[in-house]
Amino acid sequence: MLSLAGCAGWYSAPRVATMCSPEDTWGIALASLQEFELRRIDKANGAIETEWIAVHNPKTAAGGVFQRQMNQERARFILNIEPEQNGSQITVKQIREFWSPQGVQSRRWRQIPPHEEQERQLATRIQNRLKRQAC
Repeated sequence: MLSLAGCAGWYSAPRVATMCSPEDTWGIALASLQEFELRRIDKANGAIETEWIAVHNPKTAAGGVFQRQMNQERARFILNIEPEQNGSQITVKQIREFWSPQGVQSRRWRQIPPHEEQERQLATRIQNRLKRQAC
């Protein structure tokens, strides 16, 4: 059976366990990322990374004459696929960063907490695809 794990208070990246073979799990994981540009596909180590995507956050400050968004956020996903005794497990993790042209750290991106709901949504998408394969 499939399971999706995660804790509300103490953060844990979502995991999808399946009876599918690692080979089938790998293909389904790749298919689940079709709208993302991929940065790294490392089948030997069971890792898939997407490229950075710009994230619109309505809470970020606007500035200047034209009230442009000054602060920026970006995110990418990392999937780790691990073979297990009776199938496979996929861990879905989001790396999220923030940049602001103001302040001391204006020259670099800073890591911020992931958007847990987006991680769960991707894990659920993978889980649903696995269910359709009847693993």
